[in-house]
Amino acid sequence: MQEQPEATAPTDWQAVRAEYEANDISVVALAAKHSISATTIQRHAKDGGWIMRNVVRRVDRGAIIARMFRVLERQIIHLETQTQMTDTGEKEVAVLGKLATTLEKLIDIDTAAERSRPAQSKDMKALRNELAERIAQLKRG
Repeated sequence: MQEQPEATAPTDWQAVRAEYEANDISVVALAAKHSISATTIQRHAKDGGWIMRNVVRRVDRGAIIARMFRVLERQIIHLETQTQMTDTGEKEVAVLGKLATTLEKLIDIDTAAERSRPAQSKDMKALRNELAERIAQLKRG
């Protein structure tokens, strides 16, 4: 008589997801705790749109400015379509003012960063040329 493999309980994916997104335990330890593989957890995380762990995202100022512009545009459209401009309350005006101010600051930051880049690249170019010259001198002599 052959032994039947032991039946395993179904995986509680809600619990796995909560622990995964809390980022308090490694994926390997989480897999061992729930008797599943780390690869299975990672596949579920990717397919299920779970909050990714340990992801460092680079800030894209242009994308942030574009998003802020869209938020401001949506807010203006909402005010135009949902309310009469004469019925607009102080709260809506304050929100628009804050959004416009934030957008202006982001554009100023982006503009300042763009201005500083060429100066850095000119310095780097000069440094490269100087190093190339010194290397050439060392080769000659």
